[in-house]
Amino acid sequence: MITATIDGRQVTVAEGTNIVEAALKVGIEIPTYCYHPGLTVVGQCRICFVEIEGMPRLVTACSTPAQDEMVVLTNSERVREARAAVMEFLLENHPLDCPVCDQAGECGLQDYSVEHGLDTTHMVDERRTYPGYERRLIGPHVVQNQNRCIHCTRCIRVTTEISETADLTMKSRGNHSFIDTFDGEELDNPWSACVADVCPVGALTVKDFRFRARVWHLEETKSLCPGCSIGCNIQLGHLDGVVHRFVPRDNPLVNGWWMCDYGRFLAEDLNLREIDAPFSRTDDGIVRLSWDHALEKLALWLLGGSRPMVVASANLSNEALFSIRRSLIGAGMDVVVPVHSGEERKVKNGRGDWVAGVDAHPNSTGARLLGLLAVDGADLESYIRDGDGPLLILDAHAHPWLTTQAAADASAGRSTVVMARKRTPIVDAASLVLPLASWAENEGTYTSSTGIVQLARRALAPVGQARPALEVMYRLAIQLGQEQKRTVSPRILFAEMAAEISAFSGMTDGRLMTEPGMPIHEEVAGVG
Repeated sequence: MITATIDGRQVTVAEGTNIVEAALKVGIEIPTYCYHPGLTVVGQCRICFVEIEGMPRLVTACSTPAQDEMVVLTNSERVREARAAVMEFLLENHPLDCPVCDQAGECGLQDYSVEHGLDTTHMVDERRTYPGYERRLIGPHVVQNQNRCIHCTRCIRVTTEISETADLTMKSRGNHSFIDTFDGEELDNPWSACVADVCPVGALTVKDFRFRARVWHLEETKSLCPGCSIGCNIQLGHLDGVVHRFVPRDNPLVNGWWMCDYGRFLAEDLNLREIDAPFSRTDDGIVRLSWDHALEKLALWLLGGSRPMVVASANLSNEALFSIRRSLIGAGMDVVVPVHSGEERKVKNGRGDWVAGVDAHPNSTGARLLGLLAVDGADLESYIRDGDGPLLILDAHAHPWLTTQAAADASAGRSTVVMARKRTPIVDAASLVLPLASWAENEGTYTSSTGIVQLARRALAPVGQARPALEVMYRLAIQLGQEQKRTVSPRILFAEMAAEISAFSGMTDGRLMTEPGMPIHEEVAGVG
């Protein structure tokens, strides 16, 4: 460890830490464009100039490691003059189109030009433009406006160092150089939209989000990607009850600063809702029910006659699955959790190592740690087809097979209750349907396939009469005589789970709200 002084503040950091990161440790932000903590250092934009006592010239903070007893000035007159000159150079050809630029509000050039730039310009020549490259779709998800590019090369480094696909390159020379796809091919790798995340200006933007909302109007909620078992950290952007985007949130333990396109574009699906109230299907048609009436009817089916069969879901939180274990298995019901491998998903963590998902669910590891029986598609089909008791499906999209007509046919001839947000054949054939809250309307913890327990916060209130599975399980448990009326929340259930399940012992919800995740206990490491 070394100790340096930055603007009069002492900071102790690991040897090799650059001045940009060292300054952040004491709350000092040094402006950067080409630097990104997840990419190699190139030191080419020069906006991060700082002054070091004893050195005759200014140095770039991104490429200069902090040294023991080093004294750094980040706001001296020399530094301010140098940054103003760099800003003038960067703005020399940049179009003044902030009001119509989709990057406005989260643009580094916009912010730093106010903080470090001049209020005048010496530019008298015509601005450089790139005809034909102003609104060019360079892949299925990314739009390029080369006129705004400041040549920081972050995007190029993402495709060479993170996706390892080398999709982007710099063409031509000097003042005429520009970013282009390699050999004219599309930017179409599984992490393509990450180039827009790292672009500090509006040169690369995500087509699916362009002009949908101004970012300063968006509400951002810390959440997790529901696309697979990796558990990528995200910011869920929403406005007026509509989910507009997922963007990666840095977590070196899990996904670094990145996420795949598949997970990113699951955001739009959260806005779809076809079932907004409980209803039963009778010979006379569909009858809408109150939640109390629906749960009374469900409890009667589960308590009478044959042994009930329950299909839980690895898409549910640890707390919801714990409630299922305690209430439904405790009442003598058979419970299975279907798992599906899906397509291979992977992402790089903060060390630059690939992390692969083991299946297409965010919490299959949590289900296994809680002792629930995981089954594949074939076993799920046999379980439903060969059973004769009332069937309760807690998530209509718990497995792809459940969304097929074959699943509806296999469940025919008995009382079937389904919790769902969208219609499927088995929902259309069910005796009783309950509206399930979406991912954005839930709060709880999830266990990644690498054994990290993380918290996803609720972004939105449930639409209509939709309810989280956790709440439904608690109210059903009261009907079944497995639970007393009391205050129940994800935080309370997490504490009870940590006290009862060894894998989660010692964990607290409070720590999860401030830490990037907590590893499960060593004796169960590797589960999932």
